[in-house]
Amino acid sequence: MHLRWICLTMSIPAVCGAIPQFVLLTGNRCSACHAFPQGSGLRSELGWYSLHDVGLLRWHQLGLGTLERWWERAGNSLWDGRLLFGIDARLQGFESHNPAYASGWRLFPMQGALHVGISPIKALSLRATLNGGRLVFPGQQRWSASLGIYPGHGMPELQLGFFRPAVGLHYDDHTMLLSRIPGAQFDSPQQTYLLAPNFAQWGALLQWASLSWLATSVGVFRGGALSAVVLRNPRGESAPVTAATAPVGNAHLWLTPKLGSWTLSLGGSWLGNRDFWLAHGFAGIGWHDHGALWAEYSRFRSSSLHRWAVTAEIDLWLWNVMMPYARFEHGRVSDSGWSPAPYTTHLVLGAQLFVLPFVELRPEYRWADTEGYRSGRVALQLHVFY
Repeated sequence: MHLRWICLTMSIPAVCGAIPQFVLLTGNRCSACHAFPQGSGLRSELGWYSLHDVGLLRWHQLGLGTLERWWERAGNSLWDGRLLFGIDARLQGFESHNPAYASGWRLFPMQGALHVGISPIKALSLRATLNGGRLVFPGQQRWSASLGIYPGHGMPELQLGFFRPAVGLHYDDHTMLLSRIPGAQFDSPQQTYLLAPNFAQWGALLQWASLSWLATSVGVFRGGALSAVVLRNPRGESAPVTAATAPVGNAHLWLTPKLGSWTLSLGGSWLGNRDFWLAHGFAGIGWHDHGALWAEYSRFRSSSLHRWAVTAEIDLWLWNVMMPYARFEHGRVSDSGWSPAPYTTHLVLGAQLFVLPFVELRPEYRWADTEGYRSGRVALQLHVFY
C-alpha cells in the first residue's frame, strides 16, 4: 500500500468509527450502539450486547468457557450502567502499492484505544478515548474527551470539549478518500490527510435527535489542529488550512426515515470559515438484515488547494457473521496548474468476518490507480474489540 498506510499502521492510534451500513442494515442510529451522539468509539450497553455472541465460533468451543462466562456476567458497564468501558485493537498485514518503496508483506499494529464513559446522572456524561503510539499525521491527537449536557427528553444535547467535529459519516476504514488528499504527489505523511485518524479540536456542538428519523447539529470549534495541516499549491507554496485561533463553524444534518423493512439515509455536513470549507453529502438505502447501498461525496476548497472525492459501496449481510462488500472510490485535486493532475481511484473487494465474539477478520483486495502508479494488493486486518 502507499507510504501513507505504512505510516498509519505504524502509528497505533486510530479512531474506531461506526460504519454507515450498520445504520441502513439495522434501522438504528449510530448513537444506539455508541456512547457518542455521532457514533464512533465507546460502545453503549446495547452496542456491546448486540455483538457479544456474534461469531462463527464461540470461545467455549476453544476451551475458553471461563472467559465467555465472565463477560456474560460483567458486560461492559459498572455502577448500574453509569460507567462504560471498551477497547479497540487492530493489526494489519499488507503489501505496498507504491513502487518507490520496498515490496513484501508487512505486519503492523494499527490501533490501540481505551474508551471510558461516566454518567453520574442522566443529564451529564463524560466520554474519553486514549490512544497509544506515535502521532504521525498532522492533526492527530493522543486523546479526546467531551462533556455531554442533556437537560431532558426532547431537548438538545450540548457537547463540550476536545473532540472531532461532525463531518460526514463515521468510518472505521482509515484508507477512505473522503478525508484525504488524493494523488501520488501527496503520499508523504505530512500531506495525506485533511482530517487525520483521531483528529480532535476544542469546541462546542449542539445536537438534537428527538425524532427517530432526524438528527441535526450545529457548533463552533477552534482552528487548533487544522493549523498543523499544511497544504501545497502547484507552485510549491505551502500554507496551513487555517490559523490555530480562528473560529470554525460546523453543521450536520442526517435524515433516516424507515419504510417497513427499509431505511433511507440522506444528509450532509459543512465545516469551515473564511479560510476554507469542507462539505459532505451522503445518501443510502438499506434492506434490514440483508443489504445496503450508500454513497458519499466530499469537496474541499482553500486558497492553496481544491479537491473532491466520491465513495460508493454495496454491502451484504450473510448469516449474521459475514458482511462482504464492494467499494469504488475516486478523488482528484482540481486546481489548474498541476501536471499531471493528482488523482486516486480505488476498487475494493472485502468482507467483515466475525470469527469469534469481539474478534473480526477483514480480508481485502484493493486495486489502486494514481497519476504515478497502478497496482493491486491483498490486505488482512485483525480487529479485537470490547
